[in-house]
Amino acid sequence: MTRNLGSLIARLVLLLCVSLSAFADTQFRVRKMMRNDVPLGKGQCDIRLRIDDEAEVTVHGDMVFIRTLSGRDGRDDGSECNEPLPDRNIGRVNFEVLDRRGDIVLLAEPSRRNNFSAIVRIRDNESGEGRYHFRLSWQMDGGEGRPGPVRGPDPDDRRRGGDSSLGYAMDSCRDAVSERIARDYRYGDVEIRNIRADNGPGRNDSIIGEATGRRGRDTAAFNFVCRVDFSSGRVRTIDVRMR
Repeated sequence: MTRNLGSLIARLVLLLCVSLSAFADTQFRVRKMMRNDVPLGKGQCDIRLRIDDEAEVTVHGDMVFIRTLSGRDGRDDGSECNEPLPDRNIGRVNFEVLDRRGDIVLLAEPSRRNNFSAIVRIRDNESGEGRYHFRLSWQMDGGEGRPGPVRGPDPDDRRRGGDSSLGYAMDSCRDAVSERIARDYRYGDVEIRNIRADNGPGRNDSIIGEATGRRGRDTAAFNFVCRVDFSSGRVRTIDVRMR
């Protein structure tokens, strides 16, 4: 029963994505943000567009769908995200307008009702294309964090972190950071350094540290934060930034 329900949900999500694509006049994948000025633990998408007349813009994950209501088709003007807009409940998503020529309004915040998509309406009544820039931001540890891998004890636990839940969480954080650096930054040889629990006020669920990635002769340095469930060793969210 559970397997059939999961399969049905997957088909419905796929159908929704196909429907978004069918109704969009323009669609594109947002590029990965390479700036490091966004605070650790914060997700941010800066959507920059050129719009002529009127359009409806949908942001889902790292995809943008532009449905032209009148005028020429809209186009990307350098949109970027440090993380995709999450496909789960993360609490409040902040909406800021940073550049506009006409009217821009948030029609719908991400929720289960719209498959966690942000929907924005833009009206530009002047001639030619207008430049529009809006920002979506959120806390990565909000809402129903998606669990990471759960590790059980193994013979190396005493050497690496002891038999405590903190040791399991640190191991899971190490694995998640290495995978994220390899996936997003293409550095396969990763060294985790100075990993520790964050003892700052209000940060008793965080593990922080530094990492070095190597790719041939190229070396890069990173900072990271893992939000963890210490009782199970699960990594709820992870934020990795190049220094």
